[in-house]
Amino acid sequence: MNSERSACALTVLPEIFHHLTDPRKPRGVRHPFTALCSLVFLGMLAQIIEMAVLVRWAETNWDTLKEPLGFDRDAPPSATCISRTLAGLSLQEFRQHFAAWLLPLLEDEEFLAAAVDGKTCRQGLDKDGNPEILINVFLHELKLAITQFPVGASKSNEPGCLKQNLDELLSLFPVLQLLTGDAIYLQRPLLEVLREHGVDYLMQVKDNQPDTKEALEACFAEEHLDKPVKTTEKKRRKNHTQVMVEHQRRGVSAG
Repeated sequence: MNSERSACALTVLPEIFHHLTDPRKPRGVRHPFTALCSLVFLGMLAQIIEMAVLVRWAETNWDTLKEPLGFDRDAPPSATCISRTLAGLSLQEFRQHFAAWLLPLLEDEEFLAAAVDGKTCRQGLDKDGNPEILINVFLHELKLAITQFPVGASKSNEPGCLKQNLDELLSLFPVLQLLTGDAIYLQRPLLEVLREHGVDYLMQVKDNQPDTKEALEACFAEEHLDKPVKTTEKKRRKNHTQVMVEHQRRGVSAG
């Protein structure tokens, strides 16, 4: 990826927050919505995931952060203010605009692969109070998680959740050509949908999946890996290359 292009993209990243719908009622609003989103995003880049810690960090650096982020008050927003605002944010809307920002960075890439894996959320809880499990989609080229899907919301397991959200994933990132993952994703319904979309897959099977591993070993044991037959076209290219080399040699000798 072009470093100049990525640096330029970072400077316009806050623009995606201008396109998001402010979930708050106009009455009583104290801080600009775009500024709040920018502060949270900047904090996450610094690996700050707790709102109380984010506020303390903002207070320490408020003179530096206030104007560039778009705030107009002498003190940063409270942790409660930030949390309530984020609670009303449309995740679907954010995904769409975030993907629109990322796609121009991938224009020159000929092959894109992403890893899918289930992760337990450290902060988010489901409706029963249990830690939320998310399907994390990590793009190898950008070294970036491009989206996440909650497994609980799909009322299924990890492969079922990915299958249900595959249309959305590929509509946001149509350039994806390969998905990698663990053996848990080797389930026929998911793999059939991937093939229908023209997406390749590469799943790793370890010893902790003995049944799947045994089935694969038995399947591939029947395959015969023959050496590829050289085509006439390849022979023609080889002969042409030999002739060119021979002419060059003669030219050098004559000189």
